[in-house]
Amino acid sequence: MEIQFIEKEIMHKLSIVELLAMSPIIVNINERVPGVEGRAIDLVSWYDIWAKARGLTVSEYPTHLSVEAADEFCATMAWAELEQAVLLYEQEGQPLVKDAPLRLYVPDGSSACLNVKSVVKLIFIHQEDLDSKATYGFKNKITLDDLKKK
Repeated sequence: MEIQFIEKEIMHKLSIVELLAMSPIIVNINERVPGVEGRAIDLVSWYDIWAKARGLTVSEYPTHLSVEAADEFCATMAWAELEQAVLLYEQEGQPLVKDAPLRLYVPDGSSACLNVKSVVKLIFIHQEDLDSKATYGFKNKITLDDLKKK
């Protein structure tokens, strides 16, 4: 399975193997999230490698991160909240099953709703005037067919 990354309106896709290969810091998640077992990617250190590979400077780093899950749950948070954030990718030596392909944990985040399961897309936002308060909820997409049925 691939994860989508959107940086400055350009979509990239990486497999979990490629994501891990770029990750300078892998942690036992219970070091940051007590009671949770498994291995996780330190999000900020991964992004640092990602950004440098694309020629971005620290002043060009995102102001926010938006995360989308397979079930259409979305969360958007200020970059400042992500200092200890991790992407859980494995438990008991195996890829995630229930929360596949990744689960975001934001220790000390402003809400437990920032711990997003089944992450399929990360969107790096560069918008200084965006509110620093986290937002989250379901997309609630309504198709034209849904409207016709009513």
